[in-house]
Amino acid sequence: MLIKQNTNIKTVLLLVFITLTSQSHIYGRELPKKITYYLYITDFAKSFIQIPTSNLSVNSVTIASSYLAGRAPIYDMDNKKVGTCSASFLNMQTSDGIFTDIANYLAADNGLIVTWFTPTTLINLELDSIIRSMVTKCRVIASTKVGFNPYFGRTFNLVVSSDSSKIYFKFTELPKRKRNLITQDN
Repeated sequence: MLIKQNTNIKTVLLLVFITLTSQSHIYGRELPKKITYYLYITDFAKSFIQIPTSNLSVNSVTIASSYLAGRAPIYDMDNKKVGTCSASFLNMQTSDGIFTDIANYLAADNGLIVTWFTPTTLINLELDSIIRSMVTKCRVIASTKVGFNPYFGRTFNLVVSSDSSKIYFKFTELPKRKRNLITQDN
């Protein structure tokens, strides 16, 4: 009887281990290697708040500044709401031009959570120009784990693009071999 109980416990523990360590399947389905989301620019703009900024030095080289933040729902390519994207935009204008530092956060209902920074320069400080400055290409790692996250630790190439009404987020997972090469380079 004791041997049978130990065998059953070992079997249960093995199944729990396999379930917890498996990141390549969700309920028997393989995780997608490419994921695309989008948000509506108007939704994002409607949510904006402005955080006051001011020069700390009388002789500051900063001519103008603004600090904005916004968030909007993201949708999948079937037009279903699947999460949220938020971003904050620190804009500083000097005689050299306008520099913007963007902190981005995207959380999808499927567990994918990523953050990334986008430094850029702008033509002007108009809201449309600021929002479209999110456009970038970067490499992101799903490094935040809140609850269920089958994407935790996975690396993606991310392309953020826009058209007249939407911002798109296109994730392409890097194969493990390429991920290992990136890690070894650092």
